[in-house]
Amino acid sequence: MDNQVFGKTLLTITSSAFLVFGVANAGSFAADKWLFPAQEFGSNTYIGTTDVSNMELTDARMLFTGKVESWRSTAELLVTYQDVTASYPLDNAKILLDETVASAQTGAQNDFVFELSEDSTRTFLERQFPVAVFSAADITVINEKMELALQSGQAMSRVTISDDTLGVSYETVAETSWSHSFSSSGAQEVVKALSDYKIEAGTQFSFLDFINEMQPADVTDEDLTEIASAIYSSVLKTNFLVDERSIGTVVPTSIPLGQEAAINRNLGIDFVFTNVNASAFNLQLTADGTRLTSQIAGMPFVNTYEILTGGKQELEPRLIRQFSAFVTSGTVVEEEGSDGVIVEVSRAIKSDGKELEVEVISTDFYPPVHRIEVYPLTKAEAPAPVANPDGTITNPDGTITHPDGTIKNPDGTIVIPLPTPTTPPSTDPVIDSDLDGIPDDEEKDPEYDKGGNQIDP
Repeated sequence: MDNQVFGKTLLTITSSAFLVFGVANAGSFAADKWLFPAQEFGSNTYIGTTDVSNMELTDARMLFTGKVESWRSTAELLVTYQDVTASYPLDNAKILLDETVASAQTGAQNDFVFELSEDSTRTFLERQFPVAVFSAADITVINEKMELALQSGQAMSRVTISDDTLGVSYETVAETSWSHSFSSSGAQEVVKALSDYKIEAGTQFSFLDFINEMQPADVTDEDLTEIASAIYSSVLKTNFLVDERSIGTVVPTSIPLGQEAAINRNLGIDFVFTNVNASAFNLQLTADGTRLTSQIAGMPFVNTYEILTGGKQELEPRLIRQFSAFVTSGTVVEEEGSDGVIVEVSRAIKSDGKELEVEVISTDFYPPVHRIEVYPLTKAEAPAPVANPDGTITNPDGTITHPDGTIKNPDGTIVIPLPTPTTPPSTDPVIDSDLDGIPDDEEKDPEYDKGGNQIDP
């Protein structure tokens, strides 16, 4: 009896324990499932280029934890300011994984959250771009730009920091000045219109489009060529891209060799260039007295640009003879002629006085202007000898022939004429083939009358 009681009691206790354990586990599962569910990304969810679809947030964070150091050792951030690009050091760059995972949207493409030190950014800017003075506000803006450039998590990222949001002061980056020879009143009007002309970032400037829109009252193509050439010379001292430029047919007199930009409105000959930078520049032209000055102002460049002209070769003109009925005697010079020239134009890029690169711009060729002389159509007759009262004869060449045959020069010296050559008698044998006593070369052909009878000689 006691054994039965003991067995029932043990079974009851065991069943109760299993029941309590099952209820406890079921409650825990229910709590985890419904009250405290684990966070998980849905389908088509990416962080950077990594697919985290259907992955719990904690697992995603652990996945990226192992990739941070690998990314930092291979990643590169290229920072461009104006005309120079430098690599930003990523040793102290931080990937904020908690913020990255927490801000990621399920079913979408998401970016990483990066944090860069402003002190590191300030040091980087001072070393790589010392020509510019960046304010504290500029450094904050630049730092944010670089953080955004990194957020895709790519191995290489690029960012341009020199846009017009910076507070970097403008300065003159290129200048050209020479004496002009304006011949029309409209030239000053064009210069005034370009006294403070803004060239926006990444935009193209066409000189002809500007003139056609402006419609100056009275200006010659020669004056427009001088103005365009001054601008071209300044453009060559920047990193701007020259898209279209031509030269004239003769060597310019008021424009330095290699710096001409010809304008011809009838033929559509234009001068075009592009501001390839992310910031705007101001074109500033002035014409004080006879001096034409062209300046380009903007945020300073890191490098300097210098115009080089070399390989100069002068070409001599030819003499061209023409004949005309309108010229009766002597020679008329219709064109004096002038030398031509070939010159090579290059742009040297320098940093701290050291030459980094030489860029070939053009080879300018000005053909020579040939000399043209016009002569009469017919040759003038030589004057006849003149008989003098003393019996002498004055010859056309100035010599005087005396009655005894002596020829004298005007200075009295005697001219001894060369003897007239005589034909020696023929030594060929006489041939008389018909033995009539008349050599064959002296015989004549027989003559006949109308009846066909031979007439005796």
